[in-house]
Amino acid sequence: MFFLTSRNYFDNFPRFLVYQFSQEEIMAKAIQAVLAVLVIYVGWCVAQPYILKYKVTKAVENIAQYATIHTEEETVREFDNRVKQDLGGRLDTTRTMKDGTRGGLKIDKDDDTKQVKATFVYFDEMKIFGQKVKDLEFKIYKEAAHVDKMF
Repeated sequence: MFFLTSRNYFDNFPRFLVYQFSQEEIMAKAIQAVLAVLVIYVGWCVAQPYILKYKVTKAVENIAQYATIHTEEETVREFDNRVKQDLGGRLDTTRTMKDGTRGGLKIDKDDDTKQVKATFVYFDEMKIFGQKVKDLEFKIYKEAAHVDKMF
């Protein structure tokens, strides 16, 4: 009952349970928190193009395997559908790389050996706070072979 009648609730607590922060300590903690959030945000912005590259690499692997039993036209159509569905169509394939390679999916299929070589070139950019920091070029190369039977 004594706690409820006191003017200051914390006056009645044991001293070791109540720690009074100074204004400098509060500001220092706030600045540390803001810096931690900024570091996490910048890290996320830097990592995003590489996370997308990992997803695209898996899609190119799957499409190379898909191409072993389908025609090249069906494969390109299926890849476009998967990119729009899974990756939201965020890939820029309209430019040309520095070495002259055009963007987009290229399928080389050997009908005799049923081997497929899929090359996909796309471009991305690293943005921090909405400002472009760096242009990135990615070239993904995957091979697949048709397997008749699994043991």
